[in-house]
Amino acid sequence: MLDIEEFEAVFPEGAEYTQRQLGEIKSHQSALGGKTFFERLLDTLQIKGRKIYPPRNKQQLQELHERIANAPIALHYKHCLFFYLLKDLSPTYHEQTELATAFAAQVHLEKRFWTFIEGLWALDQLQLETAVGNLTHPSIIPTFPDEIMLALLNPRNITPDTTNAEYILPMAYYNCAKPPLTNDEAKIEFVRYMADRNVTETFYWIRGRPEYEHKQLLEILVEETLEHRSRTWTSAQTEEYSSEKRAMEFVTLAMDEDEQKWVESFLTEGKGRNFRTAKDTVLLRKIATGRYDEAADENALKGRRHIQTNWEILKDGVTKGLGPRKDVHATVSV
Repeated sequence: MLDIEEFEAVFPEGAEYTQRQLGEIKSHQSALGGKTFFERLLDTLQIKGRKIYPPRNKQQLQELHERIANAPIALHYKHCLFFYLLKDLSPTYHEQTELATAFAAQVHLEKRFWTFIEGLWALDQLQLETAVGNLTHPSIIPTFPDEIMLALLNPRNITPDTTNAEYILPMAYYNCAKPPLTNDEAKIEFVRYMADRNVTETFYWIRGRPEYEHKQLLEILVEETLEHRSRTWTSAQTEEYSSEKRAMEFVTLAMDEDEQKWVESFLTEGKGRNFRTAKDTVLLRKIATGRYDEAADENALKGRRHIQTNWEILKDGVTKGLGPRKDVHATVSV
């Protein structure tokens, strides 16, 4: 049985991180919210090793090994951490490119732990597609799910030539791992991502969330629909799903009374009042949902005048179309 308490039994002679590796890991730390998922593992297992990862020299690697070997944690956790470190070092040993694999075989590391660490290591290397393939394996219990989702959604981690396969990774991870999305940032970024794909699906997904979240997430949906942010995604799907299509889809959503009030209040009194098409959206929703008397109201908000749309003419047409019904409704309302 391999004695993992002996540094030489775990790491090959001359084991040390190259300057290039150190630079890449530091860069990845920044792209992953300030720390790698290996460091998150150390935190979770209460091993004080963040300041010496990545280890800058052999002495720091020996110190990290000692902290892991002496930690009051289960043996398989120690094996997982050493397996990860050996994956870091494997590329520098051309004659032994399977250092990590050989170690995992020697200590009989369970496949589920093996797969999990392979996934986290790939994520720390920003190899997102490989990471999702491992981290959604049925044998894996989701760990750091919200943080993983944020890493997948971070535009900094998406290459300029993003493929459609990369574009669907956050949704693939969500459907397989079912992350709870308790982190506010993760929730908000996921709603933005979903709205980028399908406004209607996002609306009904929000309805499925806890009730206290509905108002905030609905406002995020409105913002993403009307003030579509410039993203790194270059998928053909997003190119076809234009801002105009999103907006028209949004104004026809079948909202309940509370949802309708939240949206209109957000667009007339809240942050959304400064959106370029806020007034247009309020008026269009009144028309699209059959509230013609409100749309024709002289005190109603005036939308922007477009080349092909003049709201005053449109409202006048609605008023004429209502005829005496407008006055009847006003009398009843009084």
